[in-house]
Amino acid sequence: MLLLFISLYRLSTTPEEITAHYKERWGVELPVPNEIINVWSTKYPARGDGEWVTELLYDSKVNHEQLHDFIKVTEGNLIEANRLVSHFISRGQNMYKIQQDEEFKITIEAYSTKVEPGDFYFQQSENGQSDTFTAIYQQTENRILLFEWHQ
Repeated sequence: MLLLFISLYRLSTTPEEITAHYKERWGVELPVPNEIINVWSTKYPARGDGEWVTELLYDSKVNHEQLHDFIKVTEGNLIEANRLVSHFISRGQNMYKIQQDEEFKITIEAYSTKVEPGDFYFQQSENGQSDTFTAIYQQTENRILLFEWHQ
């Protein structure tokens, strides 16, 4: 059943369907993007398990009121916000031994994951941290990066 759900989710093509999925699955309301880019994913996900990095792009500036489920990044929580992303990256590198994987290295370099004060983040986990979801709104790039981990 889970495999069918994941398969149908990955076949959803409209930004409205995809953002509705995140609301249903993770309880986060995301602004509907103009473009969605599947940045990176596990090469051979099985049984719905896998990891994904997705980029949501916006033509006009995202209104901060649209990010009401997110936490604003300040000097006080900057380390925590950056840790969420770096943990996803190191966990992937360690689990899949992809430190030398060129596609992964290019992806991480091309999609700067540095969170700065003024950005926003959302994090949710389930199953004792086995399933995690982190969304980062980077104000300068006017994009949301999604980091999903399903084990």
